Amino acid sequence: MLKKDEYDGFFGGLYKRNETFLAISAGILLISIFLGYALASFLSPILGVIFGDFKNRVVQGQIQLTTLSLFTNNLKVALFIYVGGLLFGSVSVIYLIINGLFIGYAGTQFPLGDYILFTIPHGIPELIGIIISGAAGFRLASCIYHIFQGLTHMRSDISRRNQFRYILEMNIDEFWESLKLIGIAIIFLMVAAFIEANLSIAWGNYIKSI
Repeated sequence: MLKKDEYDGFFGGLYKRNETFLAISAGILLISIFLGYALASFLSPILGVIFGDFKNRVVQGQIQLTTLSLFTNNLKVALFIYVGGLLFGSVSVIYLIINGLFIGYAGTQFPLGDYILFTIPHGIPELIGIIISGAAGFRLASCIYHIFQGLTHMRSDISRRNQFRYILEMNIDEFWESLKLIGIAIIFLMVAAFIEANLSIAWGNYIKSI
């Protein structure tokens, strides 16, 4: 059950209630990005295959440089991270690590300056979206944990149906909280897709021409 912060506003309260989950998600993703870059040669047998598959999907047109195509691809990642919370957050952690390692490894496949220059406009909202997706997954995992915790303490002298309903009512706020977070994450990813499809290349070329 979540304590409501009535005087913090929607976003302020949402941030305060999920600050720990956001920090954990950001930590996992950023550390994984660093490791993907620093250990690229060691991880190449695995990440090289993933990166090659990604390039083939681009060449074959499965991923196109359009807002819809990029957003659809990023949305799949966000939803996998979020739904991973159903397994107590374990899958959320795995997907955060995989995405972080991939982003870091991709940085070794291009001149680092160019990689940063051409990805930073859309990369910032995209990373924020992934981090919030992770927090949403962890909040969902917390909800599932508290429901299971309640189920293990059910009493035999009270209607199980009523107890189950009470447990759900006690934890429904956490579920709605997770939906709010994933909704915000999707908005960030939509913005990132639009910037990547329409602005990032032009931005990079302009800066390089100066």
